[in-house]
Amino acid sequence: MKDPTESARDDLAFVRALMSESGQVQDSLGQALLWAGACYGVQCLIQSWLSTGVPVPVAVHLVVGILPTVIFLVAIIRITVRDKGMSKHSVGTRAINAAFGGGGLAALSTALIFGFLAFRTQNMGTWLLHPIMICVVQGTIWYIAHAVRRRGWYGLVSAGWFLCSLVLAGLLGMGGPIPLFLLILGAAMLGLLALPGYFLMRAGQRETA
Repeated sequence: MKDPTESARDDLAFVRALMSESGQVQDSLGQALLWAGACYGVQCLIQSWLSTGVPVPVAVHLVVGILPTVIFLVAIIRITVRDKGMSKHSVGTRAINAAFGGGGLAALSTALIFGFLAFRTQNMGTWLLHPIMICVVQGTIWYIAHAVRRRGWYGLVSAGWFLCSLVLAGLLGMGGPIPLFLLILGAAMLGLLALPGYFLMRAGQRETA
């Protein structure tokens, strides 16, 4: 008969194996978050400046509106192609990847919904509900990551996103200035998405070194 203590150690080792993630997975996820936060954070900061009424050609607005998404898509394609075939069978890894993937789908869906409604109603305030929704989704994703990995700083990032959503909603509800709205959103993208992505990337690179 198997010793209960040995059985318990085996069970614990099995659970740890299920929940472990390779350094390469952390590196890839970190890079994706870093690119997303940097691209859209800088975009928001530039749009904050442009929304003050500074005279610039229409082409500048188009470039600022389109280029960040193009850069981000190129980065994601490169990361996906590079990591093709990499093992991602850890339960924890699949859960977190599913959370971030679902968040991306939610962002795309809400962009289409709020974009359509803003166009039909000709109300910019309707479109500004979209970034607030993104903050809520990001807060939920990071909470899931915290629940799965039990890392305190994941919880802090989650709380930061929820706080940002409340601040932006307050600004929008009180008719606050659009430049300030975009400035706060840009800071959130850099501080709550790009920066955590950088930390994950560096942690993954250290594990694989």
